[in-house]
Amino acid sequence: MSGKAKGWGLRLLAALLCLGLASGGFMIVRGNRRAVAEESPPATEAAAAKVTVTVARRAERLSQGFQSASTLEALEEVTLLSKVTGRLVELRARQGDRVARGDVVAVLDHRDQDAQVAALKAQIAVAEAESAQAKVTLDDALRERDRYRKLLAEGFATQQELDSRETTYQSAQAAYRKTQASVGQQRANLKTQEVQRSEYILTASIDGTVLDDYSLTEGTMISTSTAVVKIGKIAVLKAVLQVPETRGGRLKEGMKALLAGDSFSGVAGEILRIRPYVDTSTRTVQVEVAVDNGGGRLKPGMFSTVFLVEEEVDDALVLPVEALRSGSVFVVDDGRIAVRPVETGIEASGLVEIREGLSEGELVVVTGASSLKEGDAVCYDPPTGN
Repeated sequence: MSGKAKGWGLRLLAALLCLGLASGGFMIVRGNRRAVAEESPPATEAAAAKVTVTVARRAERLSQGFQSASTLEALEEVTLLSKVTGRLVELRARQGDRVARGDVVAVLDHRDQDAQVAALKAQIAVAEAESAQAKVTLDDALRERDRYRKLLAEGFATQQELDSRETTYQSAQAAYRKTQASVGQQRANLKTQEVQRSEYILTASIDGTVLDDYSLTEGTMISTSTAVVKIGKIAVLKAVLQVPETRGGRLKEGMKALLAGDSFSGVAGEILRIRPYVDTSTRTVQVEVAVDNGGGRLKPGMFSTVFLVEEEVDDALVLPVEALRSGSVFVVDDGRIAVRPVETGIEASGLVEIREGLSEGELVVVTGASSLKEGDAVCYDPPTGN
């Protein structure tokens, strides 16, 4: 006989025993009922106690931890604000569009800035031309000075003549340096103006998806600090939890988490980051749980419950927690109680892991055993759902 068939046989036997004992020991047969009753011996045992039982079974996975609530957010998020005032000429990225870092998402009217850039470039051209002319003058003065040095050495020139050429050379050198400085200043002005002009062209600072375009339309006057678009990385989302400090010490990065919401369940994630200090106002530690969103099923803003898995056991033998009685369980063996010490493991969802002392398929008393002891007779209804 198989173990399962034997188990059901024991349940049937217990049920029949309940019926037999409840009848006070009388047997009813066809024929002389009175005679049979007179010949039946008086009952010597108390009626069997009625109990509720369950079957020790295997759970595919038992996870112990705790649950917290959060709202899903983009893993990274940035809102692009305008640093200048201008009219919106073009909005190139709308809600839901994917953008890469450096992509232009909005353009403000920058014609005035273009004109100023052009003017500064022209000024640089003039300054460079003046500098080139000053360099020619400097080179001539240098050659003339060197020539008079040679003439003085040969006795064909006076010191006064050389000193005059030296002064001319020094003046030409100073003039050239001044033109060079002017070129540098004009180039610096141009760079400043180009930076200013760039503020009229907003570019994405991260790869991601446009979460909000704030319903802006072309022609809208944008002022300083106006939000233009919000971009977020939603291929991976995060749930930010505030965990009591009493539990914070048990957590570590990489620990598994299970997320569920109104439209999803059983989504796996893991602890990405744990803030290294406790918020003294709430006595909590901030924990960020990352969850892959490659399919785009999850959305930022969704409410989610997050179960942080502290310990997990696969193929665990389990019983309802209420079946435990001070480190033991009451096993039903041939209609009678057998007290069985057990070694327990983790608890989760009203179940407790049994590591030692019990076998799969055994019947265990859940309720009705408060006054029972080893060897007491019991009866029960067959457990359901097993």
